[in-house]
Amino acid sequence: MTGRRPASGALRRGTLALAAAALAASCGGDSGNGGNGLSRDALVLVVSSDLAVGRERVLVSAVDRENRPLADDRPLRLAFFAPDGSPREEEAEARFIWAVPGVRGMWAAETVFDAPGAWSFEVRTPGGTVQGAAPFNVAAAPLTAGVGEKAPASRSKTLADGPMDSITSDPDPDPRLYEATAADAVGSGRPSVIVFASPSFCVSRTCGPALDTAKGLIDRYPGVNWVHVEVYDNLDAPDFESLVPVPAAEEWGLPSEPWVFVVDEDGVVTHRFEGTVGRFELEDALAQVME
Repeated sequence: MTGRRPASGALRRGTLALAAAALAASCGGDSGNGGNGLSRDALVLVVSSDLAVGRERVLVSAVDRENRPLADDRPLRLAFFAPDGSPREEEAEARFIWAVPGVRGMWAAETVFDAPGAWSFEVRTPGGTVQGAAPFNVAAAPLTAGVGEKAPASRSKTLADGPMDSITSDPDPDPRLYEATAADAVGSGRPSVIVFASPSFCVSRTCGPALDTAKGLIDRYPGVNWVHVEVYDNLDAPDFESLVPVPAAEEWGLPSEPWVFVVDEDGVVTHRFEGTVGRFELEDALAQVME
C-alpha cells in the first residue's frame, strides 16, 4: 500500500467510538454457541473498518437468526468476488480468534484486493455454503498507517509523563510498555510492536485481550520494542463523552480501536491488526521481521 486517504479534520472521541461500536455490535453479547459451527442461514459480516487495495487482513464475525454471535474454532473458507463479480482464484482460510476468551470471537483471513469498490464473499464450510454474507467496501487507499509505509514518529506517553494511571487505563500494566515513545521505538533500528488500545474505555471490549496478547509475548521477544499507546489522553475525564483521543491516534489514522502494528527495523509497517489479534498472527508477523 502506498499513501493514505487524507484525514478530514481533527479526530474526535466520537469517531473512534462509532467505528468501535460497529465492531462491538457484530461480536457483542454472550455467545453460548461455541463449537456448534455455522448453519447455512447464519449471517456473516466483514467487521474490518479500513480495507484498501493491496494485501489485507479481513476480520469476519457471524450471528444467528436471533442476532446471537456464533463461535467455532474450526477455520472457514472465504471466497471473495471483485466489484465486477469476478472471483479471486484462490479461497482464503479464515482462522478463528477469541476476541474475548470463551465468550465471543471472529475469524481472520488474508487476501489481495486489486480494485476499490463494493466487494462480496461467500463462506464455505464442510456443511456447504453459508447463505448470508454481506457485501463490504474496499477503498483505494487506507486511512490507517498502511503496510509498506513509514510508521509515524508519534510522541506517546511514557513513565516519565506521570503516574501509571495517568498514562494507561490497563488495570494490570506492564511498565516495559511505557519505557519508550512510539517515535523512539520506530526510529530505534529494531523491530517494534505498537499497540493502540484503551482497556478501560474500549467500546468493542477487545482492547484488553489485544493488549494481553502483546504482553504475553514480551519475554519471548526481548529484541523487540513493545509500546502501548493509550488511545485517550485525559483518563481522569468525568464521563465517557469527555474523553479526547491522543494526537498519535490521528497521526496513525485510527478509525477504530484497538489496533496492533508490527514495524520492522527500518521503521516500516509490515503488519497491522484491527479489533483483535491472535497470538499465532503476532508471532508469525514477528518471525518475518526478525528473519
